[in-house]
Amino acid sequence: LHPFHALSIAFLYGSTLLFAMHGATILAVGRYGGEREIEQITDRGTASERAALFWRWDHG
Repeated sequence: LHPFHALSIAFLYGSTLLFAMHGATILAVGRYGGEREIEQITDRGTASERAALFWRWDHG
């Protein structure tokens, strides 16, 4: 087992949690125009890219 395996899993779960919290925040402020960020969410963000890069580096 790779020593940084747990750290990479924590990174992946962390970015997923941040993604979910960001979506919940936009839904909460939707009546103030926050729904305009939906297009930016559907476009893959840098957090998931960083997690994927970290995962590949960790397991490389």
